[in-house]
Amino acid sequence: MDATASELRKELGELLRRAAEVSVELDRAEGAAVGVPHYSAIEARAHELGRELSRRIQARRMGDLAAATSAAACPTCGDRCEPRRRRRRLASIDGPLEIDEPAAHCPRCRRGFFPPPGGAGPRRP
Repeated sequence: MDATASELRKELGELLRRAAEVSVELDRAEGAAVGVPHYSAIEARAHELGRELSRRIQARRMGDLAAATSAAACPTCGDRCEPRRRRRRLASIDGPLEIDEPAAHCPRCRRGFFPPPGGAGPRRP
């Protein structure tokens, strides 16, 4: 593991530790942490926070992919089409979220398609 990855792991660990602290403080401030809770309540809150983190990671990664997608060849005619970022709601295993995804439209074929990340390749003759 290089120095950058090591620093990022350390930063992530610190951010997760702080997120746990803030979550417990928030529960106390909102009156959700009163008395001695059953362990299942503690576990459920932790899973809720984990699912929220998962949805944010998914949205960020999809946004990065959408931003990195360049012109793509239409699967039917091969014309180069510029993708646009399209906002879409989806249901993940961790709950609903909105993502950005690349979507292209070929005016020649009058069809939409979802281009893969990477270049368009050569235009078909």
